[in-house]
Amino acid sequence: MATMDETQIFVKSLEERLDAKKDSLDRDTLRKLKDHFKLFQTAFQGLHGVLYKKGIVHEDPYKYELKISDVTTPPESPFAESDKIDQMSLRLSQFESYLEFLNSYYQFDVDFLGMGRIKRLLGLVKYFNFTQLSDTSNQLNTRCLAELINMVKRGTDQLSSGIIGEGVSQLDKASRDILAILKDLASYHRERYKLELRQLVMPSLSFEATAVITHREDAIRQIKKKFAEVAGERPFYPELAEEILMEDYSSDGPSLRDDLLKRFELKTEKKVEKAQEKSFRGVILDGIRLLAGINYPLEDAIQKLVESSAVIEARNQGFMAKLKSAIRKIFSPENKGLSYEIEILDPVTGERTKETIDFGAFTDEGLRKAKMLAGLLQKTGPSWKRLESAPEDHVFKYLEKNMEELQRAVKRLGALDEYFKGAAAEEDKPRLRGLKAEITTIKGALMKANQKKHEYVASREEQEQMRRLGIRAE
Repeated sequence: MATMDETQIFVKSLEERLDAKKDSLDRDTLRKLKDHFKLFQTAFQGLHGVLYKKGIVHEDPYKYELKISDVTTPPESPFAESDKIDQMSLRLSQFESYLEFLNSYYQFDVDFLGMGRIKRLLGLVKYFNFTQLSDTSNQLNTRCLAELINMVKRGTDQLSSGIIGEGVSQLDKASRDILAILKDLASYHRERYKLELRQLVMPSLSFEATAVITHREDAIRQIKKKFAEVAGERPFYPELAEEILMEDYSSDGPSLRDDLLKRFELKTEKKVEKAQEKSFRGVILDGIRLLAGINYPLEDAIQKLVESSAVIEARNQGFMAKLKSAIRKIFSPENKGLSYEIEILDPVTGERTKETIDFGAFTDEGLRKAKMLAGLLQKTGPSWKRLESAPEDHVFKYLEKNMEELQRAVKRLGALDEYFKGAAAEEDKPRLRGLKAEITTIKGALMKANQKKHEYVASREEQEQMRRLGIRAE
């Protein structure tokens, strides 16, 4: 049994180490956790997009009716084989929505990510077991997702198979990185909780070492009673109270305490300027990866506009028989005549400016851009390899150029959608498919990519300022 002085010294030392651990978690580890979750979301969006594009799953009709107040998991209940596609379409859609909520609204700091939220995050990351994705998995959702993925891999579309394979690989790695950090964070919270028990409860209780070992449950009941008096409604964890008793009263106590202090002994890491340069480059590549995820909603939006244009043009010609001809004209290289006068809304000034759009050229360019972005989802593909090896300023200009092009495109997508809805006859309007979902997704990705761009610029400016002051990173 530890003496009073030994206990006080231990508690003080543990508190200092836990405070330092908290600073390290907030400053470094949880920033990495945020990046891992963003990568996880981007990889999942790519995988989900392929399944949707190949017609293996369909759009969730209730996607925008889902009200999210905190992260949780989609349904895990069993379903009939005949309901598999409907159920997996819904579950994949909800899973993506929870990831979007997590990366948009969660605070990645120790105080916010308490034990309750850690449990929710663990449930979300383990909802599909990407570290052991197999069609023989005992987990229903994992097994069904693996079966859907295998349907793509058995096909002849090598690009889609490559995106799927790369996505699963990234989800596997991101899952492992996330789970390791959550384990570390949970360990901190467990010891912080035990420290509070030692500071708030244990000083007012008196135990004999032999009585603690022989009547451990009675000692835990006393701790629980006192904890309720000082902590009110906070949950009590008897297993953590038992750990304190073992550390303070058992014959193994001294070694248990030493192990605990060693576990939270922080090691200082030297940071060299070269490593800092690499992290800046990584920020730009993260922004480009976010843009790459736009390929599916962009392609879907273009296809919907093509369908809407065909409906309008068929009505204008007056013959349903000419519907196929209208579609052929849209995609015909020699067709330069199909154009629409649209109004572009400036979101800053609120002003509208008229612009004539060559529809054939616009759709061709949109599909080309979508295909180019899809190629960036494959980290082993030639497009991504070229970016990784290009000079940093070229990569930054590439990010800026594509952001500007996509920002212009999304304005025209919205304007064309509005134009077609206004130009369609009342009886044709139900046949038009709106672009709300696609435009929302594209704008969200652009906003996040813009954050990465500003993060990179700010980091660069800070480094230049340090250089001017003669300060070198260590």
